[in-house]
Order: sequence, then C-alpha cells, then structure tokens
Amino acid sequence: MSKGNINYKYLKRRKSWFRRNLPLVIFIAVAVIAIAGALTAGIMLSHSNKKKQADNQDSNDEQTVVSTEETTVAREVVWIDNKEPESKEQEYIAPEGVYLPYFIKVNRAANCATVYGIDENGEYTIPVKAFATSCGKAGDETIVGENYVTSDKYEWGYMVDGTYGRYAFRISGGYLFHSVPYYSMNKGDLEDGQYNKLGDYASLGCVRMCVRDVKWIYDNCPSGTGVTIYDDAVNPGPLGKPDSIKIPEDSAYAGWDPTDPDENNPWNAYSAKIEGAKDIQTKIGQSIDVMTGVTATDTCGNDITAKIVTVGIYTFDQTGTYNIKYEVTDAIGSHDEVTVKLMVTE
Repeated sequence: MSKGNINYKYLKRRKSWFRRNLPLVIFIAVAVIAIAGALTAGIMLSHSNKKKQADNQDSNDEQTVVSTEETTVAREVVWIDNKEPESKEQEYIAPEGVYLPYFIKVNRAANCATVYGIDENGEYTIPVKAFATSCGKAGDETIVGENYVTSDKYEWGYMVDGTYGRYAFRISGGYLFHSVPYYSMNKGDLEDGQYNKLGDYASLGCVRMCVRDVKWIYDNCPSGTGVTIYDDAVNPGPLGKPDSIKIPEDSAYAGWDPTDPDENNPWNAYSAKIEGAKDIQTKIGQSIDVMTGVTATDTCGNDITAKIVTVGIYTFDQTGTYNIKYEVTDAIGSHDEVTVKLMVTE
C-alpha cells in the first residue's frame, strides 16, 4: 500500500481513543486475568477435593474392613464336640462247624487274658475279649509256655489249699482257670480279700478270674482249646487290660462276686449311678465346667466320677439350647446315663 493511501486522521483518532480509555482497557484485562485465574483455581480445588474424598473413602473402607474383622474375631464360635466312646471289643460270631472257635493267650506279667477268634484262614487272629486275671504270686508262679490244651472241667473244683473254685477248667497238670476261691461250695462264701486282688499276682499258680469271665470261657471254649501263657509287662494285649471292681470290706454282700449272674445275687439290686447332673444356664461367652457337682459310683458304691464321659455338641459362644449327655460304665459293665440341657443366653 502506498504512503499516499494511509488515513492519518483515522490513526490519530484511534490513538486518541486508546489514550482516553486506557484505564478501562487495563481494568478489562485485569478482570479477564482474574476470572481465568479463578476458574483455574476452582478446577484445581475441585480436583483436590475429589482426591481427598477418594482418600477418605479408601480410609473409611479400610476402617470398615478392620472393624468387620474385629467383629468377626469377637464373634468367633468355638464348638465342643464330644462323641460316644468306642468299644474295644470286636463283633465276632464263631463260624459254623468249627469245634474250637477260640484260642486263649494269658499275659502272666500283665495279669490279663485275651481270647482270640478264628479268621477265614483258620488262624486265631481276631481279638474278641479281654479279662483281668490273678496269676501265681512269687514262689507259686504260673507256668509259661505255648499251645497247652485244655481238658477236664468242674463247676466246683476243690483247690489244694482246701478252698473251692467255680468253673474250674484245666490248662495243664495242676494249673487251671477258675474263679476267685470260696471258703465253701456256697455262692455267698467268697474270699472277698482275694477278689480285690484281681489284676495282681495272688494265686497259688492257677489263673483266677471273676465268675462272669471264667464262666464265659467255661461255656464257650470246649475241651481241647489251645492256651499260650507268656510275659509282656509293657503290652497287656490288643484290647488292653480291663479294670476290676472292688468289694468294700464292710459290705453286707462281701461274700458274693458282683459279676455272678445268679438271680439271688444281692448285687443285682445295685448298679452304676450318676448323681448331680442337672440343667445348666449361663451367659454367652462365659464358659463353665459342665462336670461341676456331677459324681458317679459303681455297683459296689465306689467313686468312679473320673470315668464319666460327656457326649454332645455345644458352645458357650452362641445363644441356644444344647443337649449334654453324661455316661458312665463301671468295671463289671453296669451303665448309667443322664441327659441335661445347656442354655446359653444373652
């Protein structure tokens, strides 16, 4: 564009307008900058607030998790599950057509006899019953050996010391299975002091048992049954060694064997007994000893509280009503049981 085309008057007027309105232009510029700054700050503040909210939410979530975990721990329920005790004796039915279904092993060192049944291969490998015995005391030891063969039997046998043994069954020579001695051929004339030695050395060489046990051998093991007598002080046998009941010395029925199945046996009127078992109430979280105040006696009145077992599933950590069964079985097999309710409340 040539110099002659410039409108100097227009330029002069525009410069004059800027001079006159310079404060307004500056104000507008400052306002625009302020608005832009405010918008930027607002955006940044909004982002910051959102981040803080997110952080707070994460923190709250963590606290919730911790709180939930703490609640879970506080409410953990511990269950007590007591099952029925298992019997050691095996179910066994003697095979038909077998004349000698049993073999007897007497552990002299443990004063314990185990009866074995015959298996499908004709071997005596099945432990069926275990009996506490009294073998010969020092100086009158019972013989030791394998494969003795039983022979003659006597419902009442006259012993070398002038006493009488019931269900006498010869093992070899002068050695027999028989009951604890009687002073006479009277079922109520038992030597109770000797009876209380069952499970320990006491005889003059024979193998003594309570009436119930020796009668079982007498009835179920024919003449010709094999017998092995050995020593093993560590292991009484695969079924363990049964306990023996004790007759109180001052008992009016001390002359009777408590295991005698005779219908006239006065011990038949007695049995194992649990006392003191009753319903229990407690607060949640407060565990108690369910055996407190519970006792038991055997057929002869001896304390057998230690033999009580409890059966049932229950907890002290959750409200509810639960059944607890107390059971006890004495040394001669007499059994008692009592069921109570455990009530756990808030």
